[in-house]
Amino acid sequence: MSNKTRRLKILVISEVYPNPVDPARGIYVERQTFGLRKYCDQTVVVPTRVFPHLYLWKNGFNFRGIIKRWHEWEMNLNRIPNRGEISEITVLYPRYSSLPRQGFNGLWGFFAYAFLKRQLEFLHKKYFFDLVHVHNASLCGVIALLARRWMGIPIVLSVHGVDLTYTVRQRPIGSSVIHWTFKNVDLICTNSSWTTAQAVRYGADPKKVKLVRLGGNFHYDFSVQQEGSSRSKTALLSVGYLTRSKGHAYVLESLRLLLTLGYDLDYIIVGDGPERSKLQAQAERLGINKFVHFMGVRPHNDVANYFAACDIFVLPSWIETFGAVYIEALGFGKPIIGCVGAGGPEDLKALGDCVELVKPKDVPSLVDAIRRLIDDPAKRERMGRIGREIVRQYFTWERNAAATIEIYRNLVECTNCERTAR
Repeated sequence: MSNKTRRLKILVISEVYPNPVDPARGIYVERQTFGLRKYCDQTVVVPTRVFPHLYLWKNGFNFRGIIKRWHEWEMNLNRIPNRGEISEITVLYPRYSSLPRQGFNGLWGFFAYAFLKRQLEFLHKKYFFDLVHVHNASLCGVIALLARRWMGIPIVLSVHGVDLTYTVRQRPIGSSVIHWTFKNVDLICTNSSWTTAQAVRYGADPKKVKLVRLGGNFHYDFSVQQEGSSRSKTALLSVGYLTRSKGHAYVLESLRLLLTLGYDLDYIIVGDGPERSKLQAQAERLGINKFVHFMGVRPHNDVANYFAACDIFVLPSWIETFGAVYIEALGFGKPIIGCVGAGGPEDLKALGDCVELVKPKDVPSLVDAIRRLIDDPAKRERMGRIGREIVRQYFTWERNAAATIEIYRNLVECTNCERTAR
């Protein structure tokens, strides 16, 4: 049977994947595997690190605090099963341990391989995989390259950004591991033009790098016309992890200025993270806390409601390899504000007028962009309509699955041809 018609058997290795503790973790990987179900059989392996997180020790000598956080960490770890099924796909969560993140993050793949090797051998003997698809280079890419010595099958690597925004810059050894992985995998899938350029910068051969657009994490009915808000207040929305580089602090500064200019606004922040307390203190210091609503982490369906209810999605992140939240906002027909130099917003702008691009860390630029959208409801509606069409044409998981399975089949066929030629 030809590789073009038979169902391939794929091993997916990803350190980020939904689990009972964090059902939204790596949901973009889960959405891709779900979309690929009709084309191939997949087994997902999620290396799960067993090592106390750094935050456990931030209590100093407060032993009660350490013990409390230790129990929380242990309880959450125990809630993650060794094996489960998500969307009818078998998912394994094998444990591994390693040295701490600081200075050693780039080496985690070598530690993980030592723990996972026997289970991978068992799975390969059982399923005879045709190909390995790994997500992120520094951990899962290393595991796959070490396993290929006895598996002898091609490796596809999807780069989502953390390797390029964190690991490669952390220590020289991290950069070396990324370079080695990029050089030796068979093909690299990137999620934006920015990610593509960075992958090439850190050792990827441009000939084996392919841009494969992701999808949004909601199901959109493109036949339904999205209507604008009928409220008198304008609702700004940010969704994402609360870190400094996401730019929430600059939105708060902009909000204060816009309120003094007479604009009637609410700012809804969905998500949690290390910057939350600082942002709450900033809102109080600026005297705008009654206009700012910190919603924390919300269930998936609730997040959809926030997207549907907002008027403008704003996330001036200056370190953004792609940003699925931009796609999600566009899927609900909302205009978005993002930064110049960020992968996702610039790629979307190139496809159509659905994005207001602002300078990174620049309050005047952000204020001007928000004012333009508030003052021109027709522009907001037009940008939202263009954005929905862009999502429909380019950013669905059905299109992603079709592009990905073609990559799988071509690589497997080339590998089989090379074996025959020998």
